[in-house]
Amino acid sequence: MKCKNCNKPITDDYKYCPHCGQKSDIERLNFQHLLRDLWMAFSNTDRGMLLLVRQLVYRPGKVARGYISGQRKTYYNPFSFLAIMVAIAFFFILKFEDTTINYSSIETNEMEFLRFTFRYFNVFILFTCPIYGSLIWLFFIGRGANFVENLALSAYLSGQTMLYYIIIIIIFILFPSSMTILGLIFGLLISYWFIVAVLQFYQTRSAWSIIKSVLVILITQFVSQGILMFTFSIYKKYNLL
Repeated sequence: MKCKNCNKPITDDYKYCPHCGQKSDIERLNFQHLLRDLWMAFSNTDRGMLLLVRQLVYRPGKVARGYISGQRKTYYNPFSFLAIMVAIAFFFILKFEDTTINYSSIETNEMEFLRFTFRYFNVFILFTCPIYGSLIWLFFIGRGANFVENLALSAYLSGQTMLYYIIIIIIFILFPSSMTILGLIFGLLISYWFIVAVLQFYQTRSAWSIIKSVLVILITQFVSQGILMFTFSIYKKYNLL
């Protein structure tokens, strides 16, 4: 018989295709298969998103280092992970806007800016990822990782940050009065986590590496805010809002 994925011949006793690795007894797609595949994608102990998310909490840099070193079967693809997490976070961002933001008490210009930010939140997060990757690569150039490998690190960090944002948003929806103080605390914790990730990725603990990691965070935030403000001004100028 032939493999249904790569169309190469295989014998009947093969459970998996030796050419592409797909199961040889693939059945017709149905709803049960979709649910099973979705659950496996998240819960697979060898290569699932739950495994990835758990390990990104305390060893983010080591996860990215392992992936670029060849552990592609162990860890979920960083760019797929980022896309999924941004999509999920975008849902919660819109829910937060609907339930928590009171536009009637906000000035017109600020209201337009907030709506613009919420509407294009996912786009700006996807733009921020290569900014992080580029800056990490520039600040740590010559340390053995190329641009794309730094981009993979940035994708893991950006995707996991989306999970942290989801947790923050849920807390803000439940306890809106705690928004300011908890926002500051979470911001500091995420910044610390980011620094740890970069140090793990480059296997260093030097003070200079810590300073460079802090600079990456500050410059990225500055550039991202600049891009956001510039884009908003263009949209407002041409009445695209």
